[in-house]
Amino acid sequence: MKQDTAVTTKSKSFNTPGFRAGDWIAISGQTGRIGETLVPGGFEAECRQAFQNIADILERNGLPLTSIAKVNVYLADMADRDALNTIYMDFFKGHLPARTTVGVNQLSRNARVEIEGWAYAGQPSA
Repeated sequence: MKQDTAVTTKSKSFNTPGFRAGDWIAISGQTGRIGETLVPGGFEAECRQAFQNIADILERNGLPLTSIAKVNVYLADMADRDALNTIYMDFFKGHLPARTTVGVNQLSRNARVEIEGWAYAGQPSA
């Protein structure tokens, strides 16, 4: 197993942004932060940045967005679900991984959205 130690988000968190286990990369929950700073602009800006952080982790591992098989999204306010769906479709284009969306009471450091995922890094089946 290879741990992805080059922290794209430059966060001081106590986890790694991605962890490779065999043919899979588990992507830790990403919020709308650049480094330690939550991006301004509310939910949509945070959501786009969280997805960008995921794209950065995939890129460092030489993987396209289409390698993502599963995404879990945590929303501080389920009223943001429609905005999430629009951003999600824009980010993934025609590739739609399995997804779970959960409303939560609170997210770390006042984030409005947190997104984690699983990406397949093995050979595609024929």
